Amino acid sequence: TFVLRLTSFPDGHKAEDQAEGTNVAKYFDRGWCYTEQSWASLTKSGNLSLDLGKMRDGKEYYCRSLINDYYSLRDDCTRDGGRRPPLLPSAFAAELEKKSFTNGKDDKPLVKRLYEAAFEEQFGKATELFYDSLGWGDAEAAQLAEVLASGAAPRLEELWLQRNEIGDEGCKALAAALGKEGAAPRLE
Repeated sequence: TFVLRLTSFPDGHKAEDQAEGTNVAKYFDRGWCYTEQSWASLTKSGNLSLDLGKMRDGKEYYCRSLINDYYSLRDDCTRDGGRRPPLLPSAFAAELEKKSFTNGKDDKPLVKRLYEAAFEEQFGKATELFYDSLGWGDAEAAQLAEVLASGAAPRLEELWLQRNEIGDEGCKALAAALGKEGAAPRLE
């Protein structure tokens, strides 16, 4: 299943033209948008989570030659770290406090519970994690290391991180996390 995000509006769109009561905060400041992006970032392959807001102005993507256009679309829509690493539920909850909801007092507790349940379910059954070609560096590797060190992925057998920009510090964080007892006992 693909996740398609539209993180920026097309040229000419004005927030003030929206119906009264509409949450017009920027995409990454909106509670439900942030939550849906975070769910899609848990265990889904990076090639399946695309930010259509990164499509290039003036570039046409044709469906007739699907394979070539898919790669072009994928490359454009995942560039510049378009997808963030997964967050532990506690880190997600802290970040969520900075987001706006149309009905925040009711939605925030619900969203926190839903994220924690999705996190536990998806990582609990994950045997492979594909985080390749996402432009991640040391900071993103350290964030992923926190998740792995927590023991959230007990069935993990394969971890794909190639074609990122992870340096020595990120590799050290990952090695330390994976060296903890119970972190990913099936990963070799």
